[in-house]
Amino acid sequence: MKLISLFLTHKPIKRIVHGLVYFFAILMLFGCDSFLNITPLNSIVLENYWKNESEVNSVVMSCYSNMEQGDFMRRVILWSEVRGDNLTEGSGLTLNQDLNDFYTNNLNSLNSYITWAPFYKVINLCNTVLYYAPKAQKNDGNFSVDELKAYEAEAKSIRALCYFYLIRSFQKVPLITQATIGDDENFQVKASSEEEVLSQIISDLTWSLDYIWANNYFDNDASKKGRITLAAVQSMLADVYLWKGDYDNCVKYCDLVINDKIAEKEAETLYSEIGYFKGYPLLKSTTEDGEPHYAYTSIFGNKNSFESIFELQFDENVLSNQGVSDYYGGIANINPGLFSSATYLINQGSSDLFSNKTDVRLSENINYTGTALKLYAVCKYRIAGWNSQETALLRSNASNWIFYRLTDIMLMKAEALAYSDKNPEEAINLVKSVNFRSCKDTTKLSYDPSNLKELVMSERQRELMFEGKRWYDLVRMVRHSTNPTQMMSTLRSTYLMRRYQSNGSDIVNRLGSVNTLFLPISQSEINTNPLLEDAQNPAYN
Repeated sequence: MKLISLFLTHKPIKRIVHGLVYFFAILMLFGCDSFLNITPLNSIVLENYWKNESEVNSVVMSCYSNMEQGDFMRRVILWSEVRGDNLTEGSGLTLNQDLNDFYTNNLNSLNSYITWAPFYKVINLCNTVLYYAPKAQKNDGNFSVDELKAYEAEAKSIRALCYFYLIRSFQKVPLITQATIGDDENFQVKASSEEEVLSQIISDLTWSLDYIWANNYFDNDASKKGRITLAAVQSMLADVYLWKGDYDNCVKYCDLVINDKIAEKEAETLYSEIGYFKGYPLLKSTTEDGEPHYAYTSIFGNKNSFESIFELQFDENVLSNQGVSDYYGGIANINPGLFSSATYLINQGSSDLFSNKTDVRLSENINYTGTALKLYAVCKYRIAGWNSQETALLRSNASNWIFYRLTDIMLMKAEALAYSDKNPEEAINLVKSVNFRSCKDTTKLSYDPSNLKELVMSERQRELMFEGKRWYDLVRMVRHSTNPTQMMSTLRSTYLMRRYQSNGSDIVNRLGSVNTLFLPISQSEINTNPLLEDAQNPAYN
């Protein structure tokens, strides 16, 4: 059953607000403090609830709502960004012992920030949709099989995204694909291997390709970008295959996303502020009438831009992004949050990350204008735009969290080509196109086969800074190296060391082996489920 059938038969969905009637009831039904401490859902209540498509839609919406909660978003940033080299100590970090220990790699299984309950809460909601949605479809004569498959694909894809974060962070996790709905459920589950979990993720996403909502299905940007569509599934598959080192499949799915964006640009005449950079359609950095930082303002200020593929939706009047506000700073001033930008990022010598002084991303990421400061706040997300004097306009935090956008996909493809040594000229062309957009239509980058991988990784850092990509990029760099042990040493001495202003050697030396790239399993989870004990990361035994 293909997407064209779904597109032709499904009536437009405008029910995100409609589902709020059920939202608080759903939270009561599905809430849990810990995945391995889940209170079984009352099957009688649930069976009475699942009567029609509207109720299925409401629970799917609650999956996104739970991803928007502070505990989920804080872990997304901690696990994917704080361990990398973009961030350093901000304001008040040392007052939170567990958070400071996380930042300084002083980790053990008692740290509260390694608990994975917020992710398994979403996973259990997805599993519950997959269990009950077919019953609702049978009860509702207006609920088509095509619509059912689309919701199932959406639930499987959200579940896959959660598992992808878990497996990249812990390497071994319990793989649960059945809803915890009965009083006789067995909650003690062994951890599955990385390969087993990745296989499940790929299976779910590949199945979803035939049924998930088409990219142009919804009629408003918040749904087009805020719900998982075909392009998001393709992006996740590209990301998973890149993580696995399956470069051919990574390129395959990147091309599908990129080609769809090219077709979207060619079919839509309203996109006058999108240019072609080395053949790729990207928002212009500066518009023809001189509006500065146009691409940034569209992507992060106005949100849900042409380049966006999937982003969680936030609104300061409804729900703010607590992860960004807590860790980067959320009020309308320039002060940093618990973390600030690493000081080395402002250096602009010939060998530094921002050696090209025309690159606008330094000011967009950090608002650096040449003034020396003790701390440099993270300003990406927090800047809504610029006025005619190029003064940054700050706001209270309502930042969408972007999981995937076009330049991320382009640089995934570049990385896959660089590591596979297939078509390296295309790899540098992709990197140049992203770099060209931000450097006033020029670039100092040139093809050098001896450092192509480093060139790609540096561009990913410049383009995707603070977006929850950096730590996983560094982990791939180590794991895909021909000599991971030697690359671990380089990670410590060349990359991580540069972000610490004091005691850096002690901190980076705690990352003594490849196993320390992954987090320990929380002791609270092991106490509840002793079957997890054998899966504990050996670096923390």
